[in-house]
Amino acid sequence: MQKITPIILSNSIDIVRGGLTKAMFTRANTLARKFNKVVILTFSFQQNHKEIIEEIYNKGLLNRNIEVHNMFVDLNSHKERHKKSEVNKSANEKGFIVFKDEKQKTNSSYRYYKNGFYVKYKRFDQQGNVLFIDYMNEGRHRTRREEYNKQGYLVRTRHMDITINKPSIDRYFDNKGKCYATIWIDPKTGKTGRVNVFDKTPKEFKSMESLKKSWVEKKIKKIKTPVIMTDKRDMDKLALKLGHNNLKRVAVVHNNHFKKPFDNTAEIKKNYMTLFDNLNHFDKVVFLTEEQKEDVEHLFGNDNNNLTVIPHPAKHVTHDVRKEVEYNPYKAVTLARYVEQKRLDEAIEAFKFVVEKIPSAEYYIYGFGKKKDNLQQLIKRLRLQDNVKLKEFALDASAIYKSAACSILTSDYEGFGMVLTESLSAGTPVVTYNSKYGPSDIVRDEVDGFVVPKGNKEELANKIVKIMENKDLRKKLSIKALDVKTRFSLEDYTKRWNELISSI
Repeated sequence: MQKITPIILSNSIDIVRGGLTKAMFTRANTLARKFNKVVILTFSFQQNHKEIIEEIYNKGLLNRNIEVHNMFVDLNSHKERHKKSEVNKSANEKGFIVFKDEKQKTNSSYRYYKNGFYVKYKRFDQQGNVLFIDYMNEGRHRTRREEYNKQGYLVRTRHMDITINKPSIDRYFDNKGKCYATIWIDPKTGKTGRVNVFDKTPKEFKSMESLKKSWVEKKIKKIKTPVIMTDKRDMDKLALKLGHNNLKRVAVVHNNHFKKPFDNTAEIKKNYMTLFDNLNHFDKVVFLTEEQKEDVEHLFGNDNNNLTVIPHPAKHVTHDVRKEVEYNPYKAVTLARYVEQKRLDEAIEAFKFVVEKIPSAEYYIYGFGKKKDNLQQLIKRLRLQDNVKLKEFALDASAIYKSAACSILTSDYEGFGMVLTESLSAGTPVVTYNSKYGPSDIVRDEVDGFVVPKGNKEELANKIVKIMENKDLRKKLSIKALDVKTRFSLEDYTKRWNELISSI
């Protein structure tokens, strides 16, 4: 067998993460047990990339033998500082009148005035480190933002288009305070343009995509057989353009490829067309469910017989639900990002019916995302403040599931629904919409949970009430839920991925 190196392309990885990043971590950890070298290449700028990756290793989310490289870290050629931090870490500054921004609840932020003019805005993290400083002109327009790492060093300056308050030029600074890269940005669209890299041999790239291609090709140049894996569709075009005599390509499809209403009656999402138009140029295309694979085969064919299915494995949880377990029989939970796709508004509206029948019922939603304020307003409007609580993202999903009578999933669409297997692995039944794809493959209706028609909030509520009011039913569903560990076993997942990578 040729020396194979699995390489995952990702914009970024972080501690607070969704299901797709979890899936990448699981695959990387699995492959690292067979292959000598597994690499994750990331492209997004992160102020504190080194600390983030170290925390990921420390928490055991990634094995330390998995290499993580970042494009911006590599472009930064100077690794040591030769001067002290210049940023003022104090909220108060001599010569300025300072006002605290009371609207900011998570981080401390301050406005600075001089001679009557509002001249800058400074935000600190919860540890007192400066996150960024915004500078204003006399018209109160933001002219630039300076971003700092935890050591207090300037790492990026964003120069703003003062008419629409969006970045137009980004400059990146190395560990000696010198600019090592400049990127032009269209402030109206956010799309990047020309890129200049100032190293020993300065280079100019027509686009960020050209820089990414150059960087990846440099990273894989000495690898005998690189297997490039793309998990997000914005990476497919990059993978197709890479040059290497023995390069292999694997695309993994994590989500529904249809536009609204997210079923076979709809058009294909635009960002999937690069993949679907080039199916034969990928050595393997991996789906999470047979249903999605069949849908794609029906639309685009499978001439090279390169489409396959490898579902996510169920997480192993040490837990015997046959014994008495301390859980709240009137509590339901959801772990999800606060985004429109998850339709948490419908879950909350359905829970209004639950509370009407069981006034003490509780619904805890754990996550993060831009729709949090909207959801909080909905909770208030429905007068469910005592029953429905929005919680922060949680790492220990198993403990949360174990605490509840059931979990709820109301997504408009999924690619698999990893939260379903996580809930069942903890012995917690699931009440879910029957959306594409995953719920009907994972949850067995009336065996380990309930699958209801998508959008039927009243039926969803009725099934939740049924579980909460009938402890014997809940126990029966809980025992059957544990079958998920054999139905979606880690052993089978490991075998399939090892065979796939080894055979291409």
